[in-house]
Amino acid sequence: MSAAASIRRVLIPLDGSRLAEAVLPVAFGVAGPCGATVTLLHVIEHNAPDTVHGERHLDEAAEATGYLDEVAARYRETGVTIEVHVHPNPEHDVARSVAEHAAELGADLVALATHGSGGLRRLVFGRIAQQVLRQTATPVLLVQPTEAGAAAAFRCETILVPLDGTPDAELALPLAGLLGERTGAALRLVRVVPTVGTVSGESTPAATFSPTATAALLEIEQQAGHDYLASVRERALPLGRATLEVRRGDVATELARSVAESGADLVVMATHGRSGLAGILTGSVASRFLSRITAPLLLLRIDAAAGEQGRA
Repeated sequence: MSAAASIRRVLIPLDGSRLAEAVLPVAFGVAGPCGATVTLLHVIEHNAPDTVHGERHLDEAAEATGYLDEVAARYRETGVTIEVHVHPNPEHDVARSVAEHAAELGADLVALATHGSGGLRRLVFGRIAQQVLRQTATPVLLVQPTEAGAAAAFRCETILVPLDGTPDAELALPLAGLLGERTGAALRLVRVVPTVGTVSGESTPAATFSPTATAALLEIEQQAGHDYLASVRERALPLGRATLEVRRGDVATELARSVAESGADLVVMATHGRSGLAGILTGSVASRFLSRITAPLLLLRIDAAAGEQGRA
């Protein structure tokens, strides 16, 4: 993802289930304001089960094409250009096939329901979703269905961006800024500074044996966090538009609380960071964070984003 972020094509893998369709309102809510084309994708899965969540599994190309056409018809009124694509050759590795299609079709965003079924039944926020991220340089949008398994309505008014003080985490800013501009959403930049009791990684021994000194350093870091976010707002966002928040405590817990308290409609974040006190946005934090929120989460793989910036 270069500094001049863009979303021109959104790839939405579907398997025919209502659970997988939970991603549709959010994906179209992003594609519409960005003027992007949506590609609905179905990958035929090798040795797929006959049913998933009580629904017939789509294992024939003609049937899958008919299904995607029906979904496209439902969303024509949005004005978004919609294409359908069925991969007819049965695949053992659906995640890899999704990544390959993202590259072949030139997708700028892959949108997935976190509890998709059938060919995507294992694409949850944990191991498999991270495999998808590792296999594609394309940002991935993850959406959780409602408790009833339905698609929730989507209106983008607040976008939350977690930052940890590192350039890596800031790679999420161009995309967040673009979405803020196109949707009219307000941006909220959040940094979490640990308390002595929640320090992890390289700083754990120091916090254990020198709690007073560690507490003093963390107080300094809290103030520095405010200054840092103000600096980011001025240099990295259009017209410096964003609210700023520094929180104290466990990273995943406090980020989830910030999402709930702010009513954020979308979270945009990088998936990796350096270890230690300053580098707190690790892959495990992203997983724990997602398990505690219901808001859609847009993840960028840092090494892929950094590579794009290096070529810009």
